Parts: sequence; structure tokens; C-alpha cells
Amino acid sequence: MLKQAAVAVCFLFVLLSPVLPQSSTMGSEGWSAIAILVLAVVLWLTNVIPASVTSMMVVVLVSLLGILPFEQAAQALGEEEIWLILSMLIMGVAVEKYALDKRLAYNMLLLAGGSVKSIILYLIVIAFLLTFFMPNALGRLTVLLPVSIGMIETMKEQGGAHFGKLVLLTVTFVPYVSTIGLLTGAGGSIYAVGLFDSMLGHRWSYVDWMLLMMPIVVVVLAAMWMLLLYLFPPETAVLTGSDRFFRQEKEKLGPMTAAEKKLIALYLLLALLWMTSSLHHLPIALTGVLVVTLLFIPGIQLLTWKEAMGKVDWGVPLLFAAGFALADALNESGVVRWASGLATSLLADLPAAILAAAMMTAFILIRIGFTNYTAMVASLLPVALTFAAGSELNPLWLGMLCVAASSIGYFIPTQSAGSMTTFAMGYYTGKDYLVVGSWITLLLFLVTMLAAFFYWPLLGLSVYPG
Repeated sequence: MLKQAAVAVCFLFVLLSPVLPQSSTMGSEGWSAIAILVLAVVLWLTNVIPASVTSMMVVVLVSLLGILPFEQAAQALGEEEIWLILSMLIMGVAVEKYALDKRLAYNMLLLAGGSVKSIILYLIVIAFLLTFFMPNALGRLTVLLPVSIGMIETMKEQGGAHFGKLVLLTVTFVPYVSTIGLLTGAGGSIYAVGLFDSMLGHRWSYVDWMLLMMPIVVVVLAAMWMLLLYLFPPETAVLTGSDRFFRQEKEKLGPMTAAEKKLIALYLLLALLWMTSSLHHLPIALTGVLVVTLLFIPGIQLLTWKEAMGKVDWGVPLLFAAGFALADALNESGVVRWASGLATSLLADLPAAILAAAMMTAFILIRIGFTNYTAMVASLLPVALTFAAGSELNPLWLGMLCVAASSIGYFIPTQSAGSMTTFAMGYYTGKDYLVVGSWITLLLFLVTMLAAFFYWPLLGLSVYPG
């Protein structure tokens, strides 16, 4: 009932926005743009209606209220970031079809030799490596879950309660921690790239983003491995028979097929094109679509279009389009100019460390209410970049801090679909999740802040512009 009441108030705000007193620093549609932003945030937050429907509503409202012509609001569907996320989702469908992900998992887990510490380490490495293949944290978790449950059930007499907790908490958190490591790590990161381009005029390359964010992820994952083993020390150091289980599961997959080899070759081609973008200057979205089209070409054909249609979430482009339309609406209506002036007056005297810590903390706390990283970025990153532009800090630098903070949803299981899935299985408690998640949040906060002040400037991303 409270959700419906909040939505009703937001709709009333939208309806009354055209007649509200105008600010001298905002255009006549300023209040309407703010009202639509608030409505979108509340709808994405509460899930009263599907996110895709909310996205369509945003595009319609910014046009009906005269903020943007409909063709300008709808043209965001042609943004290259949308093509990039769709191409990566389709590549992920091919990986799932040929079980390339499971083959990777079982081959690596065989290297553990039955050591519980090594099994947890290899699970972390596998979940991290899957980030290169699947741009969706829930998709990566879905791959690892049957592998993990089969292992827990087979080894339950030896493993004890802590083994189940170690495995499930690992496959729950690592896919989400890894999202910021790559530009293609999640839809939210890909959307952020487009927003940095449209609002700040900066186009991130695949390599630049990876150099900036990947060390943060690696340090946090290494610390997380030690943290989990400290909090839930294994009752048994070595599980006899685990190698036999992994080998049996690997044998079920059969020998590597020609199709799998073709898919590996296509991924290597994609990685090569992304890594050498400074030489050929082709946009990463174009190279992504180029490689994806090869999946369907006779002679290579690894997927049918029907298979892709059935597996890909086609609501993603609508969410992206709504986010870009909102950003354009805030700019066209003068809200960006007004908020920049307000930020200048409020934030000008704050030290860089305090302002950065305050922005990250605010995003981390707001993220508690969101179940979707992309929706969080689409809702609040435009606001953060607007305020950042009004401060003395480099808005690109501060924006990347906010991107990192937007991904942190580790306090309660309802903060992500993956967490809700594993929590319902009963292997760990809400207290376990809160304790581990709080430590991971603190680690990400501290490591990101340290990287921002001491490592990022070495790569050319300085605290202050210029």
C-alpha cells in the first residue's frame, strides 16, 4: 500500500509540474523533468510495474510535457551502448548453449586437488573470468549455481555447514563484485559509458576502463577469499572424492566440439579487436555487433535467431533508452545548469576526500533500495554528474567513484535477484549475508578511494580537471 501511495504522489507531482513556479535558472520544463526523474526512480525502486513499462512511460512523458520531441526521446534506442549490450547478451546465449562456461568451471576446479581453500579460490577465479563472457551478474551466478549445489550435495558428509556457506556466498558475491572490472561487465557499466560520453564528452575505451577498475576488483576479491576463510573456517581441509565428482561432471559434457572451438575463436577475435581499438579506431559496439553476426552466418552458425530471441531480455534497450532520454531532458530543461549552480554554492568549500566519501556513501545507502544495478545507474548517475560538474573536482573522476558505489548491493539479500535466489536455498543466514556483505562494502569503499587518489591520477584521471 505504501508503494502505491508513493507512486500516486509522484504521478501527482508530474501532473502539477507544468504549473509550478519557474526558477530563473531553469527552463519552463525544469520541474517537469525533475518530476519525471523522481517518478522513474520510485517506479524502478518499487517495481510496482515492470521496469520496461516504466522505461516506455519515461519516453512518452518527456515528449507529452514538451521537454523533448518524441523522435529525440526515442532515438536513444539507436545509441551504440544498446547495440553493445545486446551483442554481449547474445554472445552469452551461445556460451550457455554449448556449456563453455561449465567446461571452464570443471577444468579449473580439478586443479584444486580437493583442498577447500583452493576450491573457493578457483570458484572466485571462475566467476571473475566469466565476466569476460557474460555481461550479466545474474547470468554468471546462474551458471555457477548448479555446479556449486552439485558439489555441496556430493561432499556434504565431509564438508560440513561451513563448506556450504563458503561456496554459496562465494558464487553469490563474486559475480556482482566483478561487474565494475570491465566496461562490458554489466548493463549498468555499459550505460554509464554512454552517459559519460553524452554529458561529459568523454568516450571510454575497453582497455582504459579495465586498467582503471580491474585492479580494484582483483584486490577486493583476494581480500574476500581470505575474509570468507576467516569467518567460516573449513571443518575439513581436503575433500576426498571431489576430483572424481568434477571429472564425472566434465565427462558428461563430452569432448570439446567444433562449435565450442569456433565460439572460443570468436571470443578471441572480439578480445583482439577491443584490445587494439587504438589502432583500427572501430567503436567497441561495432566490433561487438560484427562478431555477433558471425554467430548466425552459414558455415559458422552457432545460433539461430529464434534461440537468441528466446533467451535475450529485450527490455534492456528500453531501460537504456529511458535513461538517455532522462539525461537529455535534464539538460534541455535547464535542470543541469540549475543543479550545477546549486552544487557550486554547496560543495565548493568541501575537501576532495570528504566530498568523494560523501557521494560514495550516499550511493551505497541509496543502493539498498534498488534490486538492479542498471536501474540505479540510469536513475542517479545523471544527477551525480550534474552535481560533479558544479564542483571543483573532475566530474569524470567523481563519476567513476559513483559508478563503483552504484554496484555495491551487499547488505540484504533483496538487493539483487541473485542474492534472493541463493538465500532462499537455506545454506546461509541473513546475518551471514550482512556480515560478509558489510566487509565487502567496506573493502570496496576503501580500495576504490585509495585507487581514486593514488592510482587513477597515474593513468591520467586526476582529482581536479586540467
